[in-house]
Amino acid sequence: MHTELQTFDGHTYDGNDEILAKRCAEMLNNHYPGYLWAVNVNSECSGGVVIIKNYDISYKYGYVLHIEKLDNKLKKVLMAGGEILERARMARSTYKGGMPNFIDGVPDKHQPIPELGIII
Repeated sequence: MHTELQTFDGHTYDGNDEILAKRCAEMLNNHYPGYLWAVNVNSECSGGVVIIKNYDISYKYGYVLHIEKLDNKLKKVLMAGGEILERARMARSTYKGGMPNFIDGVPDKHQPIPELGIII
């Protein structure tokens, strides 16, 4: 059975996108527990991409992986999650609370403002 859903912006996705997003999110949650991970799969975009964000760090910036370059164990997904944490100088383990003071690779105008509790 092939089920296709359409999003508000006209993109369609099917059950395979949903399954891949769920696998990636579960892997990130198991390996880096407590963080607020967001995973979106868009198989229409550039041959298919997985978009990974950590909302404890940034709503705007994340990591994009091409589906065709993923292995069965999704090793690159874990590496991307770790890279996001490392750039924000957050623990590559269980989330301990708090927010980043600085995120490597993000322009100054989009840096978090911890004293105000504002993340980008």
